[in-house]
Amino acid sequence: MWKDKLRIGVDIIDEQHKKLFDRIGSLLKQLNESGVKHRQECIDAIVFLKEYAVEHFANEEAYQQSIGYKGFAAHKKLHEGFIKTVLEHEQKMLASDFAEKDVKEFTGMLVAWLLYHVANSDQKIGKEAKPVEILHSHSDIVCYSIFDVLNKMAGLDTALMKRVESHSETFDETVVVEVGFTGDISGYIDLCYPDFFIKNLMHSMMGFTPEIIGELEISALFEMSNIISGTICRQITKDGDIFCDITPPQITHRSDVSPDERLALDTGQGIYQPVRS
Repeated sequence: MWKDKLRIGVDIIDEQHKKLFDRIGSLLKQLNESGVKHRQECIDAIVFLKEYAVEHFANEEAYQQSIGYKGFAAHKKLHEGFIKTVLEHEQKMLASDFAEKDVKEFTGMLVAWLLYHVANSDQKIGKEAKPVEILHSHSDIVCYSIFDVLNKMAGLDTALMKRVESHSETFDETVVVEVGFTGDISGYIDLCYPDFFIKNLMHSMMGFTPEIIGELEISALFEMSNIISGTICRQITKDGDIFCDITPPQITHRSDVSPDERLALDTGQGIYQPVRS
């Protein structure tokens, strides 16, 4: 799972990131196996990842303070939010005695969050983030947000991504994740992930191609949809004094979506269709 392009140029942080990803890779391998031994290995890996993530975040924050990093407060808030999410998953896993479903949901979230966090937020440590162009068209904002997240999380080449004509009238063999928008901008976005696209995406992110779309993959899609929708909110609020927030992602089923509500995006690994309303 670890790729050299994820390095930020700070040896101690890069080595800790590599250790995190190596351990996550081992957890993914264990989840594909069965038996009491592998179940215990999964539990041990989860305990390690929770404790190591807390230790790593503390080291990362100390480094940020030592160099006077201007984004420290916002970065620390991201860490705190993630730790809260991990603890919530831990309570759920403890309550179910580490049921396979709950372990897979935790792992999917973990992989998606860490990939984006290291590829996006951590790259800004020690240097000022490059200014981002303000996009005024909602369609442009959606396209930019999806392309940016897919590039950073899964390494998809933005040069191969483009908007195309919607080519499908149905969402068969597609996982549709809906995220609501609240505040000054209200409505929802349905992110339509075709099965073959999900399998390509999981291979890019986790190094394996799932035979079926299960809890681990859905959990990763939920986290990706959260990140995409949050990026859309941040782009929208750059236009002025506008408040925007998102609701938790959920699976939805929509069969009657008009073509003018759709965006069809060629990602280089398949067509991906967000639906706006």
